[in-house]
Amino acid sequence: MKTICLYISFFMSLTLAAQNAESLFKQANEAYKKGDYQAAITAYEKALQTDSIAPELYFNLGNAYYKLNRIAPSIYYYEKALKLNPDDEDARYNLQLANQMKLDKIDHVPQNILARFKTKMNRLFAYDTWAWLSVFSAFLGLLVFIIFLFTKNANTKRITFVVMWLSLFLMIFTWYNAALGQKQSEVKYAIIFTPKVDLMTEPNLTSDVVASLHEGAKVRLLKADGDWDLVKLADGKKAWIPQSDIKIIN
Repeated sequence: MKTICLYISFFMSLTLAAQNAESLFKQANEAYKKGDYQAAITAYEKALQTDSIAPELYFNLGNAYYKLNRIAPSIYYYEKALKLNPDDEDARYNLQLANQMKLDKIDHVPQNILARFKTKMNRLFAYDTWAWLSVFSAFLGLLVFIIFLFTKNANTKRITFVVMWLSLFLMIFTWYNAALGQKQSEVKYAIIFTPKVDLMTEPNLTSDVVASLHEGAKVRLLKADGDWDLVKLADGKKAWIPQSDIKIIN
């Protein structure tokens, strides 16, 4: 009986938390519509504290910060929204607008045609969707192979033979994109939140300055050393930055 009571209490707490998050979300939306963006931000962030994580919540937070010309947090939350929902065109468009407000214009390392094609194809679906497509292709290939073995009709054999090889190609293609997408999802990025930060050659303040970046700049995290992170810029440069100056996009 005690165990049952514990389960009931647990599910009731989850229900109340969900209702509270929904109420805060509606409250924030109303404040946003009235132009009270700071009140909207406060309510959205309270909703986040209830473990209510959704791309819409991050997207709306990004919009509210953007309205206040807060570059770093607007970019940060648009990035988080896209991490949860890579197909969100509104978040991608708003992120482009926010990026135009940055002071730093870093040239990306140019990609060859093959690399651009791989990136474009991989962004069509999330990596788990690619994985399911790979599984479906494998089952389709197996089914067609069984039909190929047991059918005696010549036309059916020719058709199933072609479909079998197409299924094999599709399975390899989708599996590759799933593996590539999973690998990319494990890469960590961060947004600079301080107005200006110097990037150093070593993880200490006495080393040489490689470059300076301003708030909103996006960097790739490579490894940590104490209170410092080794980061990689879009142009390929590597440098050390204090962890207190960045916020990781989880």
